[in-house]
Amino acid sequence: MAIDEGRRMRVAFCVSGRGSLFRAAVSQAVTIGIRPVLLVTETKSSAELDAFARDHGLPHVRLDPKPRDAFDRELARVLQEADADLISLTFDRILPAEIVRAHAGRIINVHPALLPAFAGTRGVERTLESGARIGGATVHEVIDEVDAGPIIAQAVVGTIPGESPDDYGRRMYAVLEPMFLTVLRWYAEGRVEHDDAGRVVVRRAVYGTLPVNPTLE
Repeated sequence: MAIDEGRRMRVAFCVSGRGSLFRAAVSQAVTIGIRPVLLVTETKSSAELDAFARDHGLPHVRLDPKPRDAFDRELARVLQEADADLISLTFDRILPAEIVRAHAGRIINVHPALLPAFAGTRGVERTLESGARIGGATVHEVIDEVDAGPIIAQAVVGTIPGESPDDYGRRMYAVLEPMFLTVLRWYAEGRVEHDDAGRVVVRRAVYGTLPVNPTLE
């Protein structure tokens, strides 16, 4: 059931790479109760995202990450002007502390590993190189410390000896996309809360399930 137009949550997306999760969110926006209001890309982002944003009538800014000071200032400006309720990151650039503070509790990040293991770059590759039998993906809130914010949801994916990062990544994406869309819906429905320790708790969610915890809805 779609959420009423007047209640749809405003979401800004910062994307590196192909933007598959972003595209899925835009395609399902009405169903999950969000209103995409901005796409920010950078030099590593797919050129195809320019046309995708244009075709969907979505404001789009492509930023050059160098020099860093100019990048940070422009990113802060466009995010403030977007007046988003939530900022979603599938972004290889670390946000400056000023942006994190200005949008505290309203930024989520997708990380391709089971945090707190393998924080930082090359999450998929480091998972496979470690010989871990279980890997996966994490959606978490963003704080000043990289990949250390409260965990919202995690998906578990078993590893296969000798499997390439690309093949593993494709299997992981099959559970990551529905998890990401579910997380966006939880925020749109106002169900995301924090306990006394600052950990994320989703009201009415079912915990303790696999391969995604909390369970997908």
